[in-house]
Amino acid sequence: MKIPPKPKRGKRSPFYWWRRWKSHQYLPVRKGLLARIQNGDFEYPELFDWAKYELHYMQDELDKFINEYQGRDPKEDMRYYDIQKRYMKRHNKLKEDAHEVEHRHLTGLVDALVKEFIVTKEEVREIMEEFGDTTESLYLHIANNYDFRKLTKQKTTQLLKARI
Repeated sequence: MKIPPKPKRGKRSPFYWWRRWKSHQYLPVRKGLLARIQNGDFEYPELFDWAKYELHYMQDELDKFINEYQGRDPKEDMRYYDIQKRYMKRHNKLKEDAHEVEHRHLTGLVDALVKEFIVTKEEVREIMEEFGDTTESLYLHIANNYDFRKLTKQKTTQLLKARI
């Protein structure tokens, strides 16, 4: 796994201080389900990777601290534990966010598919468990096997573009 360089301090929200990178920009619901799927609104969140990066950055900073340490045992120093504590707190917050976002994506996808097609939530969950391809191909698979609740011109054109 290629680790990107640690981002410089930039303008960040005080409510999401543990996120170093920009979050995904979701499309509004009115754009349609297929457009939102193609935008990546229901994909696996990057937050899991960001949490792994934090562990790597922590190890880099700890190695730097050990190399520059002047005392006897650097691992007994409180500054060593402070570095660990700071990075682990960010790591844990990222993991917690990632699980929450992933759950929201999966339940949102199921709900959106149920609203768009004449299918039950249980049927969608069964299809999702066995399906092993992308989210867009899942949408196309359900579109081939189930009827739309309301078929509009916009949905038809998006569907034809996706099939090409």
